Amino acid sequence: MSDMVYTQIELPRDVFELLEQRRKARGITPTQQIVEALTAYLKGEADPVLQADDPILRVVATTGSTVGDLSTNHDRYLYHKDWQERAETKVSE
Repeated sequence: MSDMVYTQIELPRDVFELLEQRRKARGITPTQQIVEALTAYLKGEADPVLQADDPILRVVATTGSTVGDLSTNHDRYLYHKDWQERAETKVSE
């Protein structure tokens, strides 16, 4: 008796196409890729929400700095945009 369990899932076409691209490039079947990704996620090795290039990590690096207005100006630090100035410009128009 096998330790495998058969299941069927539906994937968005664009996700399946990405799996196929990786299969062609690395020789790893979509099933193997899904099992590896789920295993890493369930063991806490991967966080699908927080990625290395997430802008919030730039803010985390500033916690030891002299930035004292992080709670009110977080968008400016995260996205390098000053939403308040843009809003005031629209109001004055």
